[in-house]
Amino acid sequence: MRRLLLLLILLLAAIGLGLLLQADTGYALLGWRGWTVEMSLALLAIFVFVGLGALYFFGRSLRAVFRAPRRLRARLKSWRRRRARVALTRGLIDLAEGRWEVAERGLSKWAEHSETPLINYLIAARAAQLQGAHRRRDVYLKNAYEQTPSATVAVLLTQAELQLAHGQHEHALATLRRLQELSPGHRFGLRLLVRAYQAVGDWDSLHRILPDMRKQRVFKDSESEAIERDCFCRLLADCGRQGKRSELAEAWKRVPRRLRRETPICLAYIRGLLGVGGGDEAEAEIEDYLKRHWDSDMVLLYGTVEGGNPEGRLRQAENWLRQHPGDSALLLTLARLCVRNQLWGKAHQYLDQSIAISPRPDSYEELGRLLEHMDDTAQASAAYRRGLEMAVERAADVPGTMPPVVPRPGGGTA
Repeated sequence: MRRLLLLLILLLAAIGLGLLLQADTGYALLGWRGWTVEMSLALLAIFVFVGLGALYFFGRSLRAVFRAPRRLRARLKSWRRRRARVALTRGLIDLAEGRWEVAERGLSKWAEHSETPLINYLIAARAAQLQGAHRRRDVYLKNAYEQTPSATVAVLLTQAELQLAHGQHEHALATLRRLQELSPGHRFGLRLLVRAYQAVGDWDSLHRILPDMRKQRVFKDSESEAIERDCFCRLLADCGRQGKRSELAEAWKRVPRRLRRETPICLAYIRGLLGVGGGDEAEAEIEDYLKRHWDSDMVLLYGTVEGGNPEGRLRQAENWLRQHPGDSALLLTLARLCVRNQLWGKAHQYLDQSIAISPRPDSYEELGRLLEHMDDTAQASAAYRRGLEMAVERAADVPGTMPPVVPRPGGGTA
């Protein structure tokens, strides 16, 4: 618009000057060092305009020549950015379609020319991870951090997530601890930290972040409850396996009151007591629990208590049998208590009743031991064999499990 206005002004000026010169052409005399030039005023005006025009176009041409490299660089940069955008889109498609190597190559090649190099490097890292190339993955993550230092949290989260997926749990823990230093209480960081602690079995550390997990609402309430319950069960079990009674007592104090009456927590604590030699306390805990809630696993645990008063436990179990007749778990427990009290015939009777109601591998194992003690090796071998077959059948129904080792008559294992 401005150029059109300027052209119109020049046109009007030329018309006005033409009309003026038509009325009186005049003349102009130019002299320099003895040289003189005489011409009409109109011709001088034409020379002046032509000279100014030539000077203007010369200046523009000279300016264009000097600016050409910069314009060329700008055009090249623009082309590369367009190409990088295409490569990013193509890389996302290749990643989704499973062409991970192609996606990685295209994304990494054009990352430096991309308007968002962080995204290129993060996606390239995922593509490398899917190929099992964790070294290249770490290089891309390093490049992402160097390109965009302000996105450190995003880079660390991606790195931890990929490390967990690759089974590098210790590396992931180091990454997530650094993340917690930079951004304490980060929700997704806490979610990954929970996964990492579960993977390495660090239940004590997991217990310490449970309050933050609940405060930040990292998981749904039901999931948080399950994680918390599992954490305390594992913590109590670890203390029992390690034989540390003081640490078991301390871990039990940490358990919230609302969870102390739940069966999995109680079972873990009582098994821990049995592991640290607290048979008397375990006996009292089981009896107290079964007064409020009948549970087969707790009943079976009662038959494994060592020490204390086995005769008293047998009397208590017989009292329960009057209240719960036909309970196969209770009958198995009674058989074990009879063995502890050396009542072999009564133990055999209880085992037969338990197996008739609900056969179990451990019932056949207990029967095999009893028959072996009674020098009936043929029947003992048959009981062991039936127990092993049943254990194999049950293991086949649950992929990834192995049947328990069943002792052979006369020593060894089957």
